[in-house]
Amino acid sequence: MPWSRPNGDMDMADRTKADTIRDFERGDIEGVARLFQSAFRASRKASPDLSAYLQEAFFSHPWTDAEIFSKVFVGGDGGVRGFVGVFPGRFQYEGRPLRAAFAGSMVVEDPKAHPLAGARLLRAVLAGPQDITLTETANQTALGMWQKAGYPLDVGYSLNWLRIFRPASAALDLAGRKIAPARMLLPFGRIADRAGSLVRWTPLEPPRPAHMRVTFTDVRREEFEEAALALAEHYPLRPAWDRASLNWFLEQAEQKRNFGYPEWRVGRSVTGKVSAAYVYFTQPGGIGWVLQALAAPSSEAELVDDMFVHAYAMGASGLRGAAHPWLLPALMSRKTLFYGRTFYVAQARDKTLLEPIRRGQALIAGLAGESWTRLIGDRFD
Repeated sequence: MPWSRPNGDMDMADRTKADTIRDFERGDIEGVARLFQSAFRASRKASPDLSAYLQEAFFSHPWTDAEIFSKVFVGGDGGVRGFVGVFPGRFQYEGRPLRAAFAGSMVVEDPKAHPLAGARLLRAVLAGPQDITLTETANQTALGMWQKAGYPLDVGYSLNWLRIFRPASAALDLAGRKIAPARMLLPFGRIADRAGSLVRWTPLEPPRPAHMRVTFTDVRREEFEEAALALAEHYPLRPAWDRASLNWFLEQAEQKRNFGYPEWRVGRSVTGKVSAAYVYFTQPGGIGWVLQALAAPSSEAELVDDMFVHAYAMGASGLRGAAHPWLLPALMSRKTLFYGRTFYVAQARDKTLLEPIRRGQALIAGLAGESWTRLIGDRFD
């Protein structure tokens, strides 16, 4: 139903009273799916796949909290006009259990007619009972709302990185994300990059270190899971994963096929101890995407070296991911580009909870954040 412009103060008061913010309920799923289709796919066609996923992601989450919910903005006619997805989190900081809320995808129908809806949705989330509120997916508009509320972005966790291996293929892959027909030219990009390798002109090929203190191997998802649980212990602020919850997040992430297929890698020291692990998605000629990387202290450089060499050997034209602060030194010295794509913001009433984030010692992104969800970067039929 189109929104009509108010004709006076009384109309404005009536509209303000009629518009409400409340908890997301199962009965709102179709309305929220319609908002997503309209905002992100320019379509009002129903998507049963998306509706089913909203049900799964928000109502079958392993850390469902009876007091932490996504929020909807409801118009005077009872229709859902806005939404902010909130994923509950369970964290621990130096042994202290914490309740977290990740404020994810936000969408408002006709923002000009409802200019305050986004800010009201965010305020409703921040007013929740959680110990810490986070987002790793704020766009420029959402970031402005956080900043107006007094919460600046965290630079260390907001950076994204890109390492190019095969420039022609990478350029066409990037172009194909904006202009679909450009993807038809990918074979020509691979030909151009292969020609460069034949004449030994491959300045962006990642070097293979002569000596590695950590030996990496391909593993199954279950082995990566075990390694992630062990490595998480190195971070003072970290998710309270157990086998069941981490398995759920990994299953969700593995369904994301827009980025290709996952490659699971675990690194061990000479004594056999788990020192690092990572998982990235790749497809031939495309730019791979790192979902999660973890490392014990002093193993970051070996992780980055193996990650680049492995992705290059798999035929990727490049690799990208979120720049966890503890990875930055290794990334910066290896021909890596940095850019802002989405932004990280954290808020807590107890400011001591923010200290490990400011120090770059928190495991709060990727599988520990929002990147596991299919709502980020996947397609729905």
